Amino acid sequence: MNAPSTNQIQNVLKKRIEVLKNETSDLMEDIEGHIIDGNSDECLSNLGKLKDTLENTYEMVDRLSNCIDELERKVNELEQEINNLKDEVNKTKFFSVYRIWIRTFMNEVITKLGGGEKWRLAENGLQYLSNNMVLTKEEKVCVENLKKLLEDKDIGMDIKDIKVLQEARERSNSMFHKNNQSLKEAEMKLREPIPNDIMIYKPPLKKALKAIKKWRPDS
Repeated sequence: MNAPSTNQIQNVLKKRIEVLKNETSDLMEDIEGHIIDGNSDECLSNLGKLKDTLENTYEMVDRLSNCIDELERKVNELEQEINNLKDEVNKTKFFSVYRIWIRTFMNEVITKLGGGEKWRLAENGLQYLSNNMVLTKEEKVCVENLKKLLEDKDIGMDIKDIKVLQEARERSNSMFHKNNQSLKEAEMKLREPIPNDIMIYKPPLKKALKAIKKWRPDS
């Protein structure tokens, strides 16, 4: 047998409280009558009944309040679940939109550095630098060329931006995506609100799109 719903419990309690309210009103009339007649015993008896009635009423109100509290808790949980789901949907949309542009940007960087081998030397050099290791001459040259490419006054990127973009690409690798957006549409999308925990990707993405626009003006 199914347990009664919150609404059913509330309706039952409301009806019972209404009955108790009417009983209290009747008892008050009886008490007033006995006071006028000077019948103190009847008056005390009715006062006792009134006390019981009021206590029962308060009990009903408390039970109703508990039902409302439980309902509010469930609604709050539902709202939180919906908000979490919205965040996940927004993250999926965000990464599905910009994954292709990150790839385009990285391809352009690799091409301008002189190919995959130059990029590998630059990437390895950055990793070695973060580990306080000494670079080879070729690695130093490739790292410097990468910095110069990124620090172009029209782009304004740095090594940290590259690392953030790579992280964003990794986060999107497991997501399905379908993207036919133009570069302009991608730039417009960056103006839309996104979950706080992926806000870090916005600045380097703006710079990456600016770089693509400069390096491939026909995009």
